[in-house]
Amino acid sequence: MDSVWDPNETDLDRVIRGAYVGKLGPNAATASRPHTESPSTSSIPPPLIRLHSECFTGETIGSMRCDCGEQLAEALRLISSTPDRRGVVVYLRQEGRGIGLLNKIKAYNLQDMGADTVMANELLGFGADERGYEVVGGILRDLGLAPESESDTEKGVRLLTNNPEKVMALEKEGVRIVERVGMVPRSWQSREDGLETLAHAYHTHPPAQTAVIPAGGILGASAPYGADLDKYLRTKVEKMGHILPKHW
Repeated sequence: MDSVWDPNETDLDRVIRGAYVGKLGPNAATASRPHTESPSTSSIPPPLIRLHSECFTGETIGSMRCDCGEQLAEALRLISSTPDRRGVVVYLRQEGRGIGLLNKIKAYNLQDMGADTVMANELLGFGADERGYEVVGGILRDLGLAPESESDTEKGVRLLTNNPEKVMALEKEGVRIVERVGMVPRSWQSREDGLETLAHAYHTHPPAQTAVIPAGGILGASAPYGADLDKYLRTKVEKMGHILPKHW
């Protein structure tokens, strides 16, 4: 995708490259257009943005080894609950943190033998996280949500993430991050005693297997919880530098 919107681009050009509204069909193809409203003349707060990498195992078949399905559902819920319902989920084809579905299943097999998610990727010859976010800057500029030049200091977004690498990646692409909004796993939102960090939670308050947990999947399935998920989230914090709010 081009990093800057081309005003001479036709509606057909935009539909062909995927910039359209609604479901694409033979009789319905409405090209999208960037918003031109200036934040300086509006009281509308910066939109919530979620960068979400596809996860077939978590979103479709309810894997207990990640919280990807619940994070996608939670991002959509948070965006729809804002006063103006203004936000974007950028869905990226980066299964398994960029290693693909087949290698992800191989990583699962290594996890069955005791490896954590980072160690499994490395044993397969990959980095802990192979994802890239270069295209996101172009997508947000195309939507009119990111500066098109250094002189444009008005546009900004609130980024839904616990991953500081996403913040740095977007800033590198020229996107102005007004606020990082943390996403607390739903299985831990139900805890009665607020815990200060995810690592502390893992060591001192393992999630109760009988806890009542709100629906978290795209299709309304229960939010994942248990030893596998706990190990996964702990690894994200301790090895990948993910951040969770200290209080909730």
